[in-house]
Amino acid sequence: MSFMVIKRTISETVRGGITACDKAKDFMEAVGAKFRESEKAEMGNLMTTLTSLKFNGDKSVREHIFKLVETATKLKDLEAPVDEAFVVHMALTSLPSSFDQLKISYNTQKEKWTLDELISICAQ
Repeated sequence: MSFMVIKRTISETVRGGITACDKAKDFMEAVGAKFRESEKAEMGNLMTTLTSLKFNGDKSVREHIFKLVETATKLKDLEAPVDEAFVVHMALTSLPSSFDQLKISYNTQKEKWTLDELISICAQ
């Protein structure tokens, strides 16, 4: 009975990709294995987003950096943590030439900025 309930609550798209099973436990293990495989693809998409996202001016700089932080957090959840210094570097790289003075200022200082410092500086 529980097997029938599980099959009815899962979308038809997911059900179609799962091999036929007779027991609820086997079915749930098959679903888990299918989604574990897609974690690699999701990780690749997130890495691409983190390294290629550019600030286009549609939203604020703060929101843009938060998008990068969110992407890094999702990577951490997938057990692929990204160093905060790398995220700061990617955020600075993603900014347009109007932020060149800020980039020069960062590169000439000995200290590394945290994400919070970068956000507050960019927001000013």
